[in-house]
Amino acid sequence: MNLLEWTSAFIDYMNSFKRDITNKKVEKNIIICKHSEKGTIKYIIEETLTQAVFEKFEGKIVLITLNSKHNLKFLVENWQKFSENNSLKIIFVNPKLNLQWSIVPYLHHKFADPDSLKTGIESLFSSVPEI
Repeated sequence: MNLLEWTSAFIDYMNSFKRDITNKKVEKNIIICKHSEKGTIKYIIEETLTQAVFEKFEGKIVLITLNSKHNLKFLVENWQKFSENNSLKIIFVNPKLNLQWSIVPYLHHKFADPDSLKTGIESLFSSVPEI
């Protein structure tokens, strides 16, 4: 299962509880869902994180990426940029094992100890086997 297929199945699974998605549309590597209560959420699927991802941040965003050392390093190195977006959630995925971990950088930055940021994120990363 590729990351786009995993994301679509994940969205459907999460919707099975609330059943509030009124529209779901796939555009290349983005899935746009309209929720009756939460409004529109863009699920951006990026296997490998690059600076170009920041250009796609508009509105409520869930960034889906592979649980790789490269993506972990990119998150840590660009933490300030990620943590400025108060409507961003990032999900790191191992689609082969159907395992994931997530972080909301804005909230994590607001409440976590900056001195232990890298250690904390590495701990979350190690909770799911690397892809």
